[in-house]
Amino acid sequence: MKLSRLATAAGAAALLTLGAAGQSWASTPTVRWSTGAPTPVTKLTLPMSFESAPDASGMYFAYLLTMESGTRPYAGFQPKPAVNGKPTLQAIFSSFNANATTTDSHCKYGADGGAGVSCAVQFPYTKGTMYAVELERVSDDGTTQLMNGEVVNTATGANVAHIGSFRLPIASGRFKASDQGFIEPYLTAGCSQQVKVTYGKPVGTEAGTKYTGSLPTVTDPASGSCLSSTSTDTSAGRQVTVTGDKFTP
Repeated sequence: MKLSRLATAAGAAALLTLGAAGQSWASTPTVRWSTGAPTPVTKLTLPMSFESAPDASGMYFAYLLTMESGTRPYAGFQPKPAVNGKPTLQAIFSSFNANATTTDSHCKYGADGGAGVSCAVQFPYTKGTMYAVELERVSDDGTTQLMNGEVVNTATGANVAHIGSFRLPIASGRFKASDQGFIEPYLTAGCSQQVKVTYGKPVGTEAGTKYTGSLPTVTDPASGSCLSSTSTDTSAGRQVTVTGDKFTP
């Protein structure tokens, strides 16, 4: 499938709604994931499918990423209102590094009100289909390195949408092989929603070798979040149902 370049620079800024969005949350459900790779990796493939989600914004399913230098980008998916009657997801790839630069029309400067770069794209999705954010350190010019994000269909390997790209100082290095993540109600509406997702096994690629990790785990905080979750294993992966405390069936 041809890459979808759906947003202009202004459009990307209008589409992009990240974590904080004017809200403050004491804590959120935490995700732990690993590729099982013995070293840092040049490429990460982090898969997830959405089994059910409201036709609305509200929740962010994010993967935190740590580079060798310690700088921490993040990436993930947000359900969005349907477009032309089709269920829609937004994929995000962001860096809080003040030295990040971009010329990509899917990206804008700033990340959650601070320094950095944020990239986003919206795309129609099929419920139950596994999509992945595929993040890669694709090249360097001796001073900076190009970081690229795509959405891929994990069953076919086809590119679904281009998320965006930005440059980081070359000292940022590769991705660490394991990290955390979060499930956040970035809008008040998230506390009134229920979303069912399935996490697939993360894959790290280094020097042409792919390393496939175990299924991510989700742990709820003891207090402070309006979200709670239940998890079960299926043939497709770890299915997690996230429910806001104001959700009405």
